[in-house]
Amino acid sequence: MPGTPLISWLSLQLPLAQAIAFPAFLAWVSSGLALFALFTLSRKKVSRLTRVLAGGTALVMGLASITAFMDPYGAKRYQVRGRSAIACTDTTKYTVITYNALDTLTEQDLAELLAQNPDFLVLPEVSPQTPALAGGVEGYQLFNSSSTAEFVAPTLVLVKDPLGRYSASDIPMTFGALLLKPLEGAGPSLLAVHTAPPIPTYMSRWQEDLETIEAVATAGQVDLIAGDFNATLLHGSLASYAGLGSLKGKDAALSADAVEGTWPVNGILNRFGLRAPIDHVLINQPDPTRALSVQSRVIGGSDHAALIVQLALCP
Repeated sequence: MPGTPLISWLSLQLPLAQAIAFPAFLAWVSSGLALFALFTLSRKKVSRLTRVLAGGTALVMGLASITAFMDPYGAKRYQVRGRSAIACTDTTKYTVITYNALDTLTEQDLAELLAQNPDFLVLPEVSPQTPALAGGVEGYQLFNSSSTAEFVAPTLVLVKDPLGRYSASDIPMTFGALLLKPLEGAGPSLLAVHTAPPIPTYMSRWQEDLETIEAVATAGQVDLIAGDFNATLLHGSLASYAGLGSLKGKDAALSADAVEGTWPVNGILNRFGLRAPIDHVLINQPDPTRALSVQSRVIGGSDHAALIVQLALCP
């Protein structure tokens, strides 16, 4: 029941927040529990009460497993009534890339990203002093956030010059966020984010960061939201971007049926196929805006994959 008040609250609490970050893991666990319950049910020497409990467990865990495999982020389950659309007959194509570089961005990494010809390049954890950005980037405006965390580099955003001049303002967030708005032309506004991670010492900060994203999104100030959310579409208010009939908007990867895990791209979780999709590009407009293509790509030495999104927005 993603998106309902109780589930939204529960999804942000220890240890559920960490568990639901990996729906594939939950699917396999519930499958195992269902099989164990069926095995218990098949034994002749168990009591009638045990058989009833085992049968109920097998049914519930079987349904949970099927749901986790078939609809892990609730796109089919989360529906919004009274769906509306924007009155626009023509859309404009943009390319948006988000890549948490873990402060390891090299000239080769930057060249590989720019080869995709992005209109917006969102770079959480990149220092403005990194050698790859020395002297700026030709054809792009560069903006960087402030950050109160000394051990984490700020969030940088490159905006393509043909979109016209942009302004940037800091949004309070643990590891830095920027709200970019066009000063001229009809380019989209964008919120670039990097939230705290959902680890015990940062849980309250993580929850506050997600609330900040929701507040900016619902205030009608932004067309796109991109960056490292440290959250999936099962966490808190992000569930509203998973709904097929969302009034607000949609997650680009989910709407293009191209959800892939973006973290971690190394280590034991990656070896077992348990990457979590925690980097997102959210289209904060209802239909007819849409994602045209979405792909993830492992670049450089970061533990995140880059998310490359082509989309169509109303002007």
